[in-house]
Amino acid sequence: MRIANPRLRKQPLNSLATKIIFVVFLSTFLTALVVSWVSVRSTYGFLRGHIDRDFPSLLASTSHRIVNWFDEGGSELERLASETTLLRVLSGKRFAGRGEDFLNEALRQTAFFESLVLTNSAGKTVAAASRRGRIPPLATLADTAAEPGIVAIRAIPDATGAATPVASIPVAINRDRVLGTLCGVFHRTRLRGMLATDGIGASGEIYLVDEFGQMQLRSGEAGSQRVLLGAELSGNSQGEVAEYRSHSGERVVGAALPLGALGWTLVVEQPFKKAFEPVFSVMTRVFVIDLCIILLFSFLAHQVTATVVQPIEALSEGARRISQGELDVEIQGAKGSDEIGLLIHTFNDMTRKLLHHRSEIEQVNLKLLSQNEELQRANEILEQLSITDGLTKLHNHRFFQEHLTREIKRVDRSGEPLALLLLDIDDFKQLNDRFGHVAGDEFLVRLAQVLSQSVRDSDLIARYGGEEFAVLAVNTDLVGAVNLGEKIRTAVAEAAFIVGDSMRPMRMTISIGVAQYRGSRKQAFLAVDRALYRAKGEGKNCVEAEDVDAADADPGVIARDT
Repeated sequence: MRIANPRLRKQPLNSLATKIIFVVFLSTFLTALVVSWVSVRSTYGFLRGHIDRDFPSLLASTSHRIVNWFDEGGSELERLASETTLLRVLSGKRFAGRGEDFLNEALRQTAFFESLVLTNSAGKTVAAASRRGRIPPLATLADTAAEPGIVAIRAIPDATGAATPVASIPVAINRDRVLGTLCGVFHRTRLRGMLATDGIGASGEIYLVDEFGQMQLRSGEAGSQRVLLGAELSGNSQGEVAEYRSHSGERVVGAALPLGALGWTLVVEQPFKKAFEPVFSVMTRVFVIDLCIILLFSFLAHQVTATVVQPIEALSEGARRISQGELDVEIQGAKGSDEIGLLIHTFNDMTRKLLHHRSEIEQVNLKLLSQNEELQRANEILEQLSITDGLTKLHNHRFFQEHLTREIKRVDRSGEPLALLLLDIDDFKQLNDRFGHVAGDEFLVRLAQVLSQSVRDSDLIARYGGEEFAVLAVNTDLVGAVNLGEKIRTAVAEAAFIVGDSMRPMRMTISIGVAQYRGSRKQAFLAVDRALYRAKGEGKNCVEAEDVDAADADPGVIARDT
């Protein structure tokens, strides 16, 4: 029977042409995805590198500018405190009027302070001058003034919660007789002018935060608000850049730097979208280019596969007829010498040989059936190995968890008690360090044998991990589980272990935590972990139990080696 190449028809979703197109589409898509990811990550890394340099540099320069400004203001205040006029004003009342004139003149000549206040040794204001006409209450600062000749800078809060940096210095004669204190309130407006955002654009912002988290000054609009510095910035003393959520919930990029003795922190922030805006632009362009490439390659794949589908459909029809028992099938149209033509020639040769080797195929089928059965048996062996610990031959952690899930479902229906025991070898690390890991493995194998002989047939024992073993005791309450744990502990303590090449028996002990399942799998594991931890802390070689319902009570030692 001859079969000619049929006309190309609409391809179903499971056709070869569709699969080829899908593979081309998927390959192109994955390639475009990788290229996009590399492009975006490269752009992001480039921008992040600039930010990692610009932010610390901006913080350092701004901090240096502010600290120098404070230092210069302190030096200015120290010079004023040494003026003879202030000493005369504090020494006698007949010079009181000169104090106001002196401070007003000093205020006109200085660029650091917006108010100057002179107090006597009792903290009472003797003279004051202010650019705004209002003298702030600074008596409290006079009480904390530094030693003569030393300028103290503090942040004094006002009634609104805003804090203003204030410098103070004692006015003294020969530094041994303090007559009063000269206080200078730094100019907040000029201090704000130092918070420049050069290098981070209009979207960035730099501000000062006091030790209580209150924003005191900002480079943007005036005002103060609560700023909670997260862990990304609060522990940062070097100005490293971090990505986090700001006080308003917006994702930002920022850095912080302590400002010295004043106790304030200098913070610079920029919205993440603005800082990495070129990344989003690159993503858009790459997406459009990738989409065009995917569509182009998909179209080319469709055109190429269309020329391949016709002979393949003929081959499919011939294969279908062979599957129905028609072995005298021959495909026409094998004119080319390409892969498809070679495939058709090979197909025709195959059909001719099938006519002569039917019996051989049947024998091969019988052999395949036999091999399939052997493979099934091998899979069953592999399945058993997958739930068995290769060293101790006990059940492994995976099987224990699956079995526990089934037991929990069963006891939830039946109401039977279910107990969990967690065993840990005491000082196992010392054994490994002393005799080596090979000896440690031998000890684990021997311990597994002792444990298997100590539990009941209905109990499940598994290697939980490392030197930890777990026992699931069915139909056992907390008291029964403690008795079982004591039995296991005693058996291990009395067993002789031959470790390494010494051939000398040695003794080992284990600590056991016991808990009963009370409806919550998580609470049961937490309780048994606490019990095991307590057994370790109570001197080891003991059994500790903790009831889930009584977890808040003071747990005690249920059983201990005496």
